[in-house]
Order: sequence, then structure tokens, then C-alpha cells
Amino acid sequence: MKEKREVVELVNRVKQNDQEAFQKLYEIYANNVYFTAWDYFHNEHTAKDVVQDVFIRIYNKIDTLESPEAFYTWMKRITMNICHDYERKKKKLLDLGDDVRVEDFEDVNQQTAKEIIENKEMQAIVYNCIHSLNASLRNVALLRYYDELQVSEIAYILQIPEGTVYSRLNHLRSKLKVMLEKQGISAKSLPGFAISPMLIQVAYASAAKNIHAPVINLALQTSAIGVGSAAAGSKVGIGVGAKIALASTIGVSGVVGAIMLNQEEKQPAVAPEIQDVQPVVQELASITDIQHPTNWTNQPITLTVTTSNMEYDQILVNNQESLVIASNGSYSVTLMKDGKQIDERIVSISTFDMHSPVVQGYEIDGTTYTIYVSDDASQVNFESIRYYENGVRINKEITIHPSLNQMILTCPYGVTGVLYISDYAGNELEITLHDES
Repeated sequence: MKEKREVVELVNRVKQNDQEAFQKLYEIYANNVYFTAWDYFHNEHTAKDVVQDVFIRIYNKIDTLESPEAFYTWMKRITMNICHDYERKKKKLLDLGDDVRVEDFEDVNQQTAKEIIENKEMQAIVYNCIHSLNASLRNVALLRYYDELQVSEIAYILQIPEGTVYSRLNHLRSKLKVMLEKQGISAKSLPGFAISPMLIQVAYASAAKNIHAPVINLALQTSAIGVGSAAAGSKVGIGVGAKIALASTIGVSGVVGAIMLNQEEKQPAVAPEIQDVQPVVQELASITDIQHPTNWTNQPITLTVTTSNMEYDQILVNNQESLVIASNGSYSVTLMKDGKQIDERIVSISTFDMHSPVVQGYEIDGTTYTIYVSDDASQVNFESIRYYENGVRINKEITIHPSLNQMILTCPYGVTGVLYISDYAGNELEITLHDES
């Protein structure tokens, strides 16, 4: 999400202790922060506390933001960090009830893809499923589909590699697919259904529609002080309930500014009711199968890991959260749950060939060329031969003896011939036939 010029101007004004600009920033972003916290905890009081702490930190740390254009991602990083802090303190998250099922649809099999996305029950099911996942997956889902951030921005906010973001998004979609299938929702049972980015975005938008942050008024009081400047520094006092007091002593122009944030006596919109659901204790997941391409290749491959159930948080390959492999070797595939390894399999990969065939020797008899090529790994693919004369591809009669790795062809005098041949992994060798007479 790119910052608008208005926001950049507001940030610069807040750095100059402009209270009205700070009020405006709150009005623009409070709902975003509130829904992020509500999505994280599904607790109205905790969400209010997070909003309070986020804007206190923004106020106190705004001078450390070097680029006002980056305010949004900076704010989201503060929000996620504070949510993490609350989670560590409380060590408990509320589960969202799963009370909407496919049976609630009317004529569901007759719906088009557009109608499916716009169906309120479907939106609730998708959001409920996402919220039942672990925090690492929920966080990337929120930032990608609610905030619509780029992978690089998500990586910055969560302080993880971009590859990990991609991996978690893939894991999210895989888990969501399985969870929906358990409720009878799939492309087979529901023509036109697909787990698309738009479906997830609409589910988040629907959930956020009635979630609003507390309305807060800011009042600024300034008073001149005597000769000399106040000591540089800042103080933050948090009042009882929903009141916030931010007092800043500023050693510039002898002015002391006190910002008081008082919540209006107005009831905020009530978050959707959360049903208490007794957790179902399931056996921890185990790896049941690992599949990978078995053809020779010179391109990265992706492991497909099948598990007994979804009771795991991560799949690691050699302690990395990526299923992509780019070289031969033995790889440890582990399932993780709550930071602990719950299963491990070793898979050996030997289908990579990164080297082109080589010319072992050649003989020239007038215009006849006998060429010997070899490849120690995936072997020479003689069906891949392409031949050009003076830059034009032609169908050339070439005698091939695969058992001898031998090719025999003619190249007329005064002509430059170029022969291309690959191995079964796709590595290509270029051979130039040039008449020097």
C-alpha cells in the first residue's frame, strides 16, 4: 500500500508536534490497527489496548522514522510487534467458532464463481478457517490479503526472509484447501469454487466491515515558559480505562506541549460474537509420503509432502522453511509443532545434472565431420539435435550411433555450420563447424 501525499505531509507535521496532524493519522489508521489486533486476539478489550499502545509508540518514536513514505509498513511492524508482546504475556488466544457449514447454502451447486465469492456464508467459512490456523500463517494472511502488501513489505514487517513469506502463503492455501474439503467445499462439490486471492480478500473485508476502533479526541494545550529551554525527553502516562495521556517536554522554542487523548462516551461497534468451542484433541501429524520429480533436470524442484493430518505448524527441509531443492544430496524433511520436531524423513535427490555434454573428439575428412560427444550424468539426447548453416536452421541428414556417442554429418566448403545438442536434463552444447580452406 503506497503512502499518499497527504499521509507524508501529516507525518512531517507530527514530527513538528502538530496535534491536529496526529489526530488525522489516528482517524486514518485506527480502524486498520484495531482490526489487526482484533483479528489476532478476537478480544475487544485487548484490541483497544493494542490500539492505545501502538499510537503511543508512534507518537514517541515518530522521529526515528527516516522516510515518511514508509509510515504504513512502519506502523504495521509496530502493530505486529505489540501483538506479539501481548501474546507472549497472555499465552492464550481465543478460538473462533466454526458454526457455519456448507449445508447453510441454498442452491450452492448452481452458483457461479462470482456468486460464491460474494456469498456471506462462504466468506465467514473462509475467515473462520484462516483464524483457526497458527499465528505465523494468520499474520502473513492478514498482511497479504487484508493489507494487500507486497511480499517484500511483509518480510520487513515480520522480520523474516521473503522465501519464508512465500512458503507460508503456500502452506496457508494448502491448509485452507484441506479444511474446506472437510466441510464439503471443493471444486468437485461446488462448480466454480477456487481458493483465489480475491476470495480471501473479500472474506477479510467482510470480517472487518463492522469492526471499528474507539473514537478518540485529541486536545492540545501549549504554554510559554521562562527563559531557557526544557530538558529534552518524553514521558508517557496511561490513564485508567480507555484514557491515554501523552506528555512531551520539548526543548525547542521554550514550548511545552501536552497531548491528551480522551475516548468519547460512545459505544464502539461490537465485534462479532465468538462462541466458546471445546478444542478437539488430535494426534500430532506424521509424514506419510514425499514425492518429487524423477526426471533429469537442471531446474529447481519442489517436494510434495503428504501428512497424516494438519496438526503441525511448519515443514522444514534441512532446517529451512522452503520445499524447493536445487542440487543433489540427502535432505532432512521435518514436521514442526510449537517449535518442536514431531516427525522426520530423509529423502535423497540425484536427478540434477547441471553440466552440458562435452566433445570427446572429432575427425574431419574433407566436408565430412565425425564428432564424439558424451555426458556422464543424464546422457546425450540425440533427438534434441538442431543444425544451422550460415544462421539458417535446416533439416540436416546426420548419421547417429548412440552406442558410440557418435554423429557423422557434412558441412559444405565456405559454410559455417552450428550444431546444438542437449542432454536429458536440458543442458545444451554448441558445436561450430567452420571451413578454413
